[in-house]
Amino acid sequence: MRSIFKSSAGEEEYDRCYDNCLHKFGIEGTSSYISTTFGDTHVLCFGDPGKQPLILLHGMTMSSTMWYPNIKQLAQERCVYAIDVMGDFGRSRPAVAIKNRKDANQWLLEVLDALQLNNTDLGGHSMGGFLALNFALGYPGRVSKLLLYAPAATFHRISFKFFAKIYPALLFHTEKWIDNAFLWFSGKGEPLHPVFRAQVIAGYRHAKPLLQVMPSVFTKEEFQNFTIPTLLLIGDKEVIYPAEKAIANAKRLIPDLETHFIPGASHSLTIEHADVVNELTLLFLQKRSDTNVS
Repeated sequence: MRSIFKSSAGEEEYDRCYDNCLHKFGIEGTSSYISTTFGDTHVLCFGDPGKQPLILLHGMTMSSTMWYPNIKQLAQERCVYAIDVMGDFGRSRPAVAIKNRKDANQWLLEVLDALQLNNTDLGGHSMGGFLALNFALGYPGRVSKLLLYAPAATFHRISFKFFAKIYPALLFHTEKWIDNAFLWFSGKGEPLHPVFRAQVIAGYRHAKPLLQVMPSVFTKEEFQNFTIPTLLLIGDKEVIYPAEKAIANAKRLIPDLETHFIPGASHSLTIEHADVVNELTLLFLQKRSDTNVS
């Protein structure tokens, strides 16, 4: 295995911060590893295993602990699996790099096969949203519902300012640059919660991501015969691209699409506006479940 961490001490610090974040979930869960071609994938699981599964993929450098404001409510409706994306900050242990969209799909397919999930709801934030849609396009028979929270690129190219904000944090990994990046993502102009912030800073300081896939805009041709019911949530203060144009593009591509602007939200909508995001997510899951039953 190849560690993304520069030292064992740095990894230990990150793990302590990760555990501290897990205490904020407010719900008991399990932690396990799944062996794949690309390394050992860390998976958190919450809720009743008898319920329909929901897979969640986190935003870049955020890890599965970013879902601390969401999972307790979502587990009322689904058995929720939060997966640390291979090669990104988190507890997954890469063996080789995921270099392209095909690799990303193969990795996630192996995880779902190991979990014996033949048909699942699939959601993701930012980079996780891009990876979720990428998988749904590649393996539509494996996804029952798709939930996209401010997906990176996907429907509109990312602004240059995003790279100007995030790369200094990755290069210099000082608290100033890291805080600047996440304050830019904030619709409320507020820093990350101190417990989560400590984990994010530990990641930037002590690790170097191995994930090599860059989010891109999907082509119109890829959506031919795409029928998966999809929820798209974007904040009206989104900074990585113009929200209105992204939603308009998505509507032209996905026939069964439900979209919402989240008032006052930017890129950190799942954390800062968790109550709204959770409510819209649950309503979408329940409505679609009722439709499927009937």
